[in-house]
Amino acid sequence: MLVEGLTALAAAGGAGIVQAAGTDVWAGLRERVARLLGRGRPETERVALERLDRTREALETAAPGRLAEVSERQAASWQTRLEDFLDDLAPTEQAQAAEQLRTLLDEAAATRATAAVRAENSGVTAGGSISNHGGAIGRDFRGPVTIGTPDHPTSPGAAPR
Repeated sequence: MLVEGLTALAAAGGAGIVQAAGTDVWAGLRERVARLLGRGRPETERVALERLDRTREALETAAPGRLAEVSERQAASWQTRLEDFLDDLAPTEQAQAAEQLRTLLDEAAATRATAAVRAENSGVTAGGSISNHGGAIGRDFRGPVTIGTPDHPTSPGAAPR
């Protein structure tokens, strides 16, 4: 039975795998997760790669109304795989594998956070952590832009001009 911290790490790992599927970080994450799970065994690594590919395919082909359900199911499945993987290791190997998984997830999250969005022909360029809870049509935005409701809205006329 895993300690609580490793169970939480496995849950974060499952969620991280699902979040990375279909993004720019997927190829690198996919290879590193398979290598971690394979532990030097080519057949085990190949099986992990196939499972990762099936996860990405399930997410890409999910109907829009079912994407959240498919994502949750895939994340839970990977959590279980990661828990089983960690549970089967000797304590020293377990600590090393946990640190590798933490590093892998941290690097993937950092890469996703700094990823840029780019489009051609008067399209959109954006960088950093972007959240849009509404929509916008515009051109030549300069300075900070908030789309959606700001955290602390000011009353009309209260903001300095």
